[in-house]
Amino acid sequence: MTLPTTIILPLRTDYSDEDMDRYLRDLVYQIQDFYEQVAENVNGFIRNNAEVDQAVWTPTLAGTGAGTFTYTQQAGWSIRQGIFTEIFFDITWSATTATGDLYVELPYIVTLSDGMPFVGVLQPSSIAFAPATNLVINGIPNSYRGEIWTIGSGAATANLAVPASGRLIGNLRYIGLEDE
Repeated sequence: MTLPTTIILPLRTDYSDEDMDRYLRDLVYQIQDFYEQVAENVNGFIRNNAEVDQAVWTPTLAGTGAGTFTYTQQAGWSIRQGIFTEIFFDITWSATTATGDLYVELPYIVTLSDGMPFVGVLQPSSIAFAPATNLVINGIPNSYRGEIWTIGSGAATANLAVPASGRLIGNLRYIGLEDE
């Protein structure tokens, strides 16, 4: 859903003097409708009688090369409020045939943007990524991918190659596309 850019109010000249009550009712209805559209866009569209969409989400990993993961833990939640999406996940895998760079498959597409402004926090366990000192998750614009990157002082930022096993606990907040 996008923000309304115009509001078409009933014109007083379209009503006769005897229709003043109908004109005022129509005017109030149009103003209320406009306010509801703005509120839904600012506060998030209310779905299923809830303030926000909250869902248990099963996070999955992938590599840029083909392959599968053997999971021992896949816990996740996604919260969608308007076009804002926040995910929380805890993934553990014991084996994989995937190759290439590691990423989390996101529940909603990331909006198209310049640069990569959507960076989340990761708590890695049993994953080697030296000489970097930490990992982050980057929401990649115009995709369903949260790429895992190595970072650290004096170390070049780079995609993490798919580890044979490990655990990632993480959180990412990003802007999605309109109400997909």
